[in-house]
Amino acid sequence: MVFRLPDAPFGDRYLPPGGGAEFANLIPLEIVQCVVCNNFQTSVVVNVKTMYEHYLSRPGAVNKVLSTSYQEYAEHLDKLLNLTPEDLVVEIGSNDGLFASYFAEKNIRCLGVDPAKNLADVALSRGVKTVSSFFGRSLATQLISEYGKAKLIVANFMVANVPDLDDFMSGVSDFLADDGIYAMETNYVLDVVDKMQLEVINHEHITYFSVESLSKFLEKHGLEIFRAKRVPSKSGSLRCYIGHKGCKFAVEDSVSNAKHFESNYGIFMPSVWMPMGKTIDHVSIAARKYFGDKDKKQTVAYGSSIGATTLIYSLNIGEYFQVLIDDDPYRQDLESPGWAIPTVSRDKVFSDPVKAKVCAILAPRYVSQIVENNQPALDSGVTFVRVWPMLEEVPYRSWHGESSKKDFEK
Repeated sequence: MVFRLPDAPFGDRYLPPGGGAEFANLIPLEIVQCVVCNNFQTSVVVNVKTMYEHYLSRPGAVNKVLSTSYQEYAEHLDKLLNLTPEDLVVEIGSNDGLFASYFAEKNIRCLGVDPAKNLADVALSRGVKTVSSFFGRSLATQLISEYGKAKLIVANFMVANVPDLDDFMSGVSDFLADDGIYAMETNYVLDVVDKMQLEVINHEHITYFSVESLSKFLEKHGLEIFRAKRVPSKSGSLRCYIGHKGCKFAVEDSVSNAKHFESNYGIFMPSVWMPMGKTIDHVSIAARKYFGDKDKKQTVAYGSSIGATTLIYSLNIGEYFQVLIDDDPYRQDLESPGWAIPTVSRDKVFSDPVKAKVCAILAPRYVSQIVENNQPALDSGVTFVRVWPMLEEVPYRSWHGESSKKDFEK
């Protein structure tokens, strides 16, 4: 074990009032490291099959910055492969079809694969037919017989959630055309540590990839990374372009450069996790003191993602919030796992009269965006508070002390 957080419930188990959210089991949340391949993963793999069949997260729908990034990403892949209407594009973990829809709009054959049945209709309205299933080798065989092989396979922020990576990657290898690209974007363990992405650590994210560990894993499936890139998505992520070993795409220097950087950074040394652990201890004490002095009836928090649950339990601050606010209707009117905190729209809190005086932000990477989008609440006197990786009221108000000789003479 290289890093351990307090036990927490599965972070996305938001349920209707009276649905039992308060009885969520607490599960160990710790990261272990393989001594052979240096892969990082959680020590406990939670059975989340039923969770994904009715999924609540729709990042592209509520985050315009991410959706714009997706469009640029899709356009780059289109040009790199020179896709035609006869080619097949497959997105695994296609969610509501937003990413794949960029190809559908160009009349390129595209197919989504996602177990969330509640999102399939949304994807179809965007022109993306979706197979509501988990992806693996068996499904790949079925899809090949029906659609042929894929020129492009995309997986955005879902491979880290896969419990059986061998079955998954075997399916990718079978499904991918000889001259095709498998494009994979995922949370990057180096950014998790370097930028203290505490909210990224949760039971949904089983694997925390590095270029080094991913390369070793892909070898046994006849695949190789030919381009690796750190991208700003979700405050720092890893994007890899992958092909069959010896394919037409030459392996670029970016791959060896990434491995060299990871080694020099010391990412595979257990001590690299220590600063985050110490920061958690400090911020937890500061946050409990800060919110403990406030009136709970007037204290709320913004954000109800799976990462928000990690923050609530890691900092031990769940007792201080009257409600959680989320902009996505899919999450509203539900209760948070464990603490059973009601989730509401911002209108129910920031409308006239304003019902809150203090609002903690449980989405560290979107602090500025949340404050900007709630300027009327700020003008009404609501204090917004960043809780990670430091506790501070935002917009940040600095204090500049001044001293002079007279001060010391008094």
